[in-house]
Amino acid sequence: MTSDQQIEKSDLQEAVDAIRVLIVDDVKSARDLLEEILATDPRFRVVGAVEDGLEAVTVALELRPDLITMDIRLPGIDGFEAVERILLRHPVPIVMITASMGNQEEKLFRAFNAGALDVLDKQELYLWRTRPEIRNGFLRRLRTLASTSVMRGVGRVTPEPEVPVPIDHRQIGAGEPPLVIAIAASTGGPGVLMRLFRRIPSRVNGAFVVVQHMSKGFLGGLVRWLDEEVEMEVRKAQEGDLLEPGVVLVAPGDYHLMVTGSGTVHLNSSLPINGHRPSAELLFESVANHYGKRGAGIILTGMGTDGAEGLKSLRACGGHTIAQDEHTSIIFGMPRAAIELDAAEAILPPEEIGPQIMKWISE
Repeated sequence: MTSDQQIEKSDLQEAVDAIRVLIVDDVKSARDLLEEILATDPRFRVVGAVEDGLEAVTVALELRPDLITMDIRLPGIDGFEAVERILLRHPVPIVMITASMGNQEEKLFRAFNAGALDVLDKQELYLWRTRPEIRNGFLRRLRTLASTSVMRGVGRVTPEPEVPVPIDHRQIGAGEPPLVIAIAASTGGPGVLMRLFRRIPSRVNGAFVVVQHMSKGFLGGLVRWLDEEVEMEVRKAQEGDLLEPGVVLVAPGDYHLMVTGSGTVHLNSSLPINGHRPSAELLFESVANHYGKRGAGIILTGMGTDGAEGLKSLRACGGHTIAQDEHTSIIFGMPRAAIELDAAEAILPPEEIGPQIMKWISE
């Protein structure tokens, strides 16, 4: 075989293996932007770019792409309805890419409820030429999402029947210092957090701290959405906030969140840990160092390995630990890493994590 033939064979194999992407956006400059970014990585091939919601459904069912990027505001039908219609007939990973503006909690809920795997900020992508980390992170996330198995039908955040939570007039677990429960999640995490927290009443002797990896601009919407959907109070953490029973403190974007021995949270903007700020590693390590047996750590769905080592440290200190199971994880990277390190005491689906926390608190 000549060198030219070898090159042709390599090019052909690359074309066969490339992730086939359909771009949906009503703004031509946005479609061009995504095409330009994807063209920098030979592992992607754009097979279509459309501007209308109804056309998106038709083209998706004709081309059967491996991944779809979907805008929200579209003529014909909006992006939410387009996602639902596509997933009814073609289970494909879909990521919604939208401008970060107004009503973020509604956008997040509708996107995940429709079946989208992630929601990304479009505005930040325009800076990709001067900030290569934006391009690299975006492409890395798309590659991971493209390999995700998607179920036919609607999304995984469909409202569930109310499940009675055993609770009386007493605060559950009262009389002891609160159990400090640290939770880490990435891709797919918002919906899982909601399902988990819905199993926990507000009058519970547990203080919750959360690291959720999320695109800039969407965290505030997530916090407001969870606060409206669950019994406990959910708010964005601020420096010095107390660890209070029945309160969920979420790490603000681009700040590490740690707990202190005096029962407060500490924020800092030191360098990212393995590419993450906030870092689940730092959160779990701080719980291990200051609370030990009165601490618990939970790793939920997400790409990468963030939190695995910290969770192992927490378990070694006598704290309880959980990893989400593979079947219910949209991305099994973070839970798998924890399981492989033997950091997880239990491996559970979201619906069983809340009751398990309640059991630990009542013991």
